Amino acid sequence: MRRTTTRKFNFPVYIILSLSFSILSWTKIHACTTVSAVASNGQVWTCNNEDGEIGVANFINVFPKSGEMKYGYFTLSYFSPTFGEGSSIQGGMNEVGLTFDFNTIHQVTGFDPKSKKAFPQGDQQILPHILGTMKSVQEVIEFFKIYWFQKGFTSAQMHVADRQGRFAIISASGIQLAEKGKFLVSTNFDICGKEDGSYCWRYPKAIALLNENEPNLKTMMSICRETKQGESTLYSNIQNLTTGDIWFLSKHDPQGTVKTNIAGLLSKGRKSYTFNDLKSLIEDRPLHQSAKPTRIELTENIKDKYFGTYNNDFTGKVKIEPDQNGIKITYSDGISTVLAQPQAENTFFVPNENVRVEFNLDKKTNQMIVSFYLNDFWRFDAWKSD
Repeated sequence: MRRTTTRKFNFPVYIILSLSFSILSWTKIHACTTVSAVASNGQVWTCNNEDGEIGVANFINVFPKSGEMKYGYFTLSYFSPTFGEGSSIQGGMNEVGLTFDFNTIHQVTGFDPKSKKAFPQGDQQILPHILGTMKSVQEVIEFFKIYWFQKGFTSAQMHVADRQGRFAIISASGIQLAEKGKFLVSTNFDICGKEDGSYCWRYPKAIALLNENEPNLKTMMSICRETKQGESTLYSNIQNLTTGDIWFLSKHDPQGTVKTNIAGLLSKGRKSYTFNDLKSLIEDRPLHQSAKPTRIELTENIKDKYFGTYNNDFTGKVKIEPDQNGIKITYSDGISTVLAQPQAENTFFVPNENVRVEFNLDKKTNQMIVSFYLNDFWRFDAWKSD
């Protein structure tokens, strides 16, 4: 998985779907491990551990081919399916076996993004363009020889692999194509910048497992398991690029591993799936029906236990205060606010928005948690800090 960088950002609930930020410019560091290898039977395997902030939702977003896109693909995103459509994509794979993920690295100095051309369709369309129109690592390399993100991609490296068994690292430090037939492991040091990766225990662990075992599903599972970063590992994904088979594992849905296939995902159309219900990838779910919630009255002593400041390292602080009709929610900029009304003892709704705010006591920490949902999709939790 990657050493993700996250920035704290502000968002009133009513614009929760219109946020725009880039993983390529985050500032807080975490970890990721990504591996690609070719088996003796010629099958090409990749796997990735996604490590990041706890209490944040993750999504699988499926895009069948359309318009000028030649290939269908899926992407991975934090917090919202919306972030699976632009430069905030965490990783992805298309139907012809091209895949990528990112490792965050130390800021590369001395590189000017404007030394390369701006992509005519803008930064937000670079990653969708790669997945929608390319099938080989070489095509991706040639693209980045010409174009670059005009904002960001100076503290991350892209680990890219294809069905032909070619693997590469692309970063502001340069481009490195792995020798044909050799596996590629990336964690959170600048490979193209010749940084020493020995300090990262995950890197030699993955190398050793590949040196000692044939690349296959069992080996990739072992790598994901043995490079896991405790509670910070949010999910793992394994792909057989030759067959199109995909396996997902999630901290949010610990009931087991779900196997699917890129062709099967694309056949269901444009959809997003949440990592806290992985079985929705293989089982039908009823369509979400928005029912208008009914406001109830709550006594002040019930509401009092919810008031205070809550924190999530990804989203920043959320302040809950009293309001004559319910509660006032103020986000970390101190300016953006939204009012929510009670619909149950521990549940509030934002009028005219399909947003639910729910309070529960964390039994492990004995802290109050506030959880935010949009269209019944969980978005994030924040923990009371006072």
